Amino acid sequence: MNTIICDQCGNEIEIDKALESQIEERVLASERHKHQEELEKIKGDQAKVTKSALKEAAELAQKSLAEREAKIREAAEKAAAERVHLKQLELEKKLSDTQKSLEEANRKARQGSQQSQGEVLELEIEKQLAAEFPTDLIEEVKKGARGADIKQTVRTMSLQKAGLLLWEVKNGRWQPAWIAKFKADIREAKADMGIIVSQEMPDDYGDMQHLEQNTWAVKPKLALVLASTLRSAMLRINDINKMNVGKDAKMEALFAFVSGPEFRSRVESIVENYSNLQVELEKEKRSAQLRWSKQEKSIRSVIDNTIGMYGDLQGITSQALPAIESLEPDTGDDAETLMIEEDSNS
Repeated sequence: MNTIICDQCGNEIEIDKALESQIEERVLASERHKHQEELEKIKGDQAKVTKSALKEAAELAQKSLAEREAKIREAAEKAAAERVHLKQLELEKKLSDTQKSLEEANRKARQGSQQSQGEVLELEIEKQLAAEFPTDLIEEVKKGARGADIKQTVRTMSLQKAGLLLWEVKNGRWQPAWIAKFKADIREAKADMGIIVSQEMPDDYGDMQHLEQNTWAVKPKLALVLASTLRSAMLRINDINKMNVGKDAKMEALFAFVSGPEFRSRVESIVENYSNLQVELEKEKRSAQLRWSKQEKSIRSVIDNTIGMYGDLQGITSQALPAIESLEPDTGDDAETLMIEEDSNS
């Protein structure tokens, strides 16, 4: 065993152990240093890995966030578009409902207006009949009841029934179906004659038309004329019927005459002459009014010129001309009014 004496402490130290201890110390120090370097490297690598991972994670978070944001935006836009579409459908439905309601209201308004106008015309016809034929019984058929609009019971001066005249008053567009319905009403009411009064009729009908047998159509302006003619025929038939009780053949012949073309022609002639007289009367009234207007202007011109001439002569003669009271201007309030009017005109 190799030993040495320590200069410091004087103790004997084994050389092998000392070397071994130094070597071990050096090896341990080297290993610690190497280990420390490895640890530092590992830490550095870990830091790099962590930084890279964090970077990747951040990139993934941002990508995921962008994707989520895009999905959210897409869902929001889709939901908004759906809401807009539903709102549009709702508005379209409301518009359609409003349009339908408006059309329905207009239809009811037109229908109500036509009905109201028809009722007004019916009341006017009823009023005219009552005034024109005071001995007759004029009855209004209640609304909703079957039959025509007005029943006119033709009566003699002794208030005896001579016949029944049925009236149907229309204010809408002419419909051929009215005729068949009205004929059924005439049969059901057992009326002798029937008249449809209509504001509008086919062009070939004119103002009055004999439809079938005992059925007539007429415009309101000729209603009373036709009523008077048919009423006279009923009274005549009634008188003959009383004078010829039991003579059915003559009654049938008379009824055939009243229902035939000759009687219709005579009635149409009466109505035509009546219409012509009305036209001529209107022309004469317009002509007279025009003539009066011209004469009034001429008279006014004569008066104005006379007054002017009178004023000129008074001025020339220095008021020496005898005064003409009718040509002198008014005094008092009228004179003041005249002066005011002249001032305003000037």
